[in-house]
Amino acid sequence: MTTQGVNVHPMPVTAHIARFILTLQLGVGFGVIALGIFASIGSGFTGPYLLLLLASAAGTALLWLLLAHWPSRKKSVRWGAIAIQAASFALLLALPPLDGGIDSYSRLIGSVVPVATIILLAVPSTGRWFDR
Repeated sequence: MTTQGVNVHPMPVTAHIARFILTLQLGVGFGVIALGIFASIGSGFTGPYLLLLLASAAGTALLWLLLAHWPSRKKSVRWGAIAIQAASFALLLALPPLDGGIDSYSRLIGSVVPVATIILLAVPSTGRWFDR
């Protein structure tokens, strides 16, 4: 497809779905930041809550940055999103020894989103769209 002499390649469905999932995760990240601020105020700004708030803010900022640069179609955006999802999955696997309150069902549900996003971003059609 051309628009006034410029080749326009439409975004594949897999990239649309991945961007939608990342956008939902960004919204959840803002909610977690809000809850973290509330919990930090309620706890008197103790270390664990502030650390959780900092980690949540960093992850949300990285997601926002990736989504802001999504239209640039750079390879670094695609691989950055895959890296964030892989880190999210690794953190989910590391949490049970740290917090015994997380059951296996919650881990399973929580691990589906990062894995699905990694698969969607690793599909060749998405890779070709980002490589242009």
